[in-house]
Amino acid sequence: MEIGRFHKKDIAKRQLQTALELFFAGGDLFSVVTLAAAAEEMLGELLRQESGGGGGVFRSVLHLFTSRKGEPVSSGTLKESECYLHMDPRQEAVFLLGRCIDDYRALEGDATEEMLRFDREIRGEG
Repeated sequence: MEIGRFHKKDIAKRQLQTALELFFAGGDLFSVVTLAAAAEEMLGELLRQESGGGGGVFRSVLHLFTSRKGEPVSSGTLKESECYLHMDPRQEAVFLLGRCIDDYRALEGDATEEMLRFDREIRGEG
């Protein structure tokens, strides 16, 4: 077994890039949502640490849809019952990808070509 050391920002960037590739390829939107939410969780925590907001413990994937002190974690379509999620997967994917891209830019100050494509084609920017 080889245990490596990986920066959370790099992991989050890879998750975001994979989510964007899936999204533009018309892939599974639930996978896009999960990848984007996992990346956004890590990037959001790194932003809080960087801004002096106190570094907390990174939460597991089980807590992806929990709120950060009242901040929205969903575009508003997400509802849950015992066995089902009621949501618009595309709207949730767009919301989380946009939020994740914003967090990445706040940390890095730049964007990848896929992020710029998202801004052009989905957000109508640039």
